[in-house]
Amino acid sequence: MRILSLNGNGIRACLKKGLVRWWESTDADLLLFQEVRFDDADALAAAFPGCWTSLHAAEKKGYSGVAVISKQAPKAVVHGMGDARFDGEGRVLRVDFEDFSVLNVYFPSGASKRERQAFKLEFLQAFWAHVQELQRSIPNLLIGADWNMCHRAIDIHNPIRLDGVPGFTPEERAWLDGLHAAGWRDAFRLFSNDPDQYTWWSLQSKSRERNVGWRIDGFWLSPSAVPGASRCVHLTKAFLSDHCPVLLEWDLPTTFE
Repeated sequence: MRILSLNGNGIRACLKKGLVRWWESTDADLLLFQEVRFDDADALAAAFPGCWTSLHAAEKKGYSGVAVISKQAPKAVVHGMGDARFDGEGRVLRVDFEDFSVLNVYFPSGASKRERQAFKLEFLQAFWAHVQELQRSIPNLLIGADWNMCHRAIDIHNPIRLDGVPGFTPEERAWLDGLHAAGWRDAFRLFSNDPDQYTWWSLQSKSRERNVGWRIDGFWLSPSAVPGASRCVHLTKAFLSDHCPVLLEWDLPTTFE
């Protein structure tokens, strides 16, 4: 499977920038879209004729939300984690296929104010409990997300100055350390340890042109799903938003035996 993950910073704006044409050109099987800012499921389906679509919108109009566009209908789709604190913001959407599931997640930012950072840390705790529960029945889990946090110093343009800033706090990095310790792997880092590899750039000061960015988007794979990864790259030439898409190529690990 070829799976794309993209924070498009509003799907209507992305559609005007040629999202459908770009999606068709990638020959991908699945598009995970974060920060939809949209609540019309019928209009989403109409924008992608011939595809299966699902939208988990936030209760607040024009805010947050996630969507999945797929060439193949999944066996099942689940909106949310079953936790009202977070599900009203439209942050988690799961699609189940034969022998594996994909989670599309838009993690809270925490940058706007202290209360939102506390909310983010609560989300991390709840999401990890949710994932652990899922793993009991679905060993092959793939998470594509705008994680809104950098794991290591190599993932952010100025780790010394930005140490402690939401998105690069000790608590967030420790949470990702815990994910790694549990056998999960950052798919991009399976194939590249190069520095200066980012997925989001501020719209200010020509940050993208100068490559002054953060690597906050991508895929993490459950332990049993890791062997299925064959490629993970940043599609930096796609200018659809202030984030770039991330592409994961993955197949069921059993096909490698």
